[in-house]
Amino acid sequence: MATAPSLPSRLDFLKDYVLKTYSMKPNRIIIEVDSKYVHKVFELFKERLGFPNFYISTIAGTDFPKENTIRVDYYVVVLPEEQTIVIRTYLPRDEPKIASIIDIVPGALAGECETYDLLGVYFEGNRFLKRAFFVPTDVVEKGIFPLRKDSKV
Repeated sequence: MATAPSLPSRLDFLKDYVLKTYSMKPNRIIIEVDSKYVHKVFELFKERLGFPNFYISTIAGTDFPKENTIRVDYYVVVLPEEQTIVIRTYLPRDEPKIASIIDIVPGALAGECETYDLLGVYFEGNRFLKRAFFVPTDVVEKGIFPLRKDSKV
């Protein structure tokens, strides 16, 4: 049986917030955290690594209707190693809310807006969230979040 990867030593500052770690593929570690700590995790990235030493390449949401959850993955590239770390959390599907991180990482704006528009994940504190950011107006008018697996577009 394979053992879960440990945190890279450079990311030990996250250890108090980690629920579990595992590999998605070589050189990509998933770090699961409770959704209430995602904002704190990014505060720590900025404080401990410094803003120029990491960036968010993608924010991806995935709908799991049978589990009544939406998974949110923040793909973080740590420099200079260029190692991708995925900060993963789960939200209740019926009320998917999480603190925005654009006050810490302004580059997360497009990812948060896209995840809101396509899946309905509300990023609290992001005053730029609106429907029809990516989705056509007619879809918005029907109240549809097109990446929800039960949506009928």
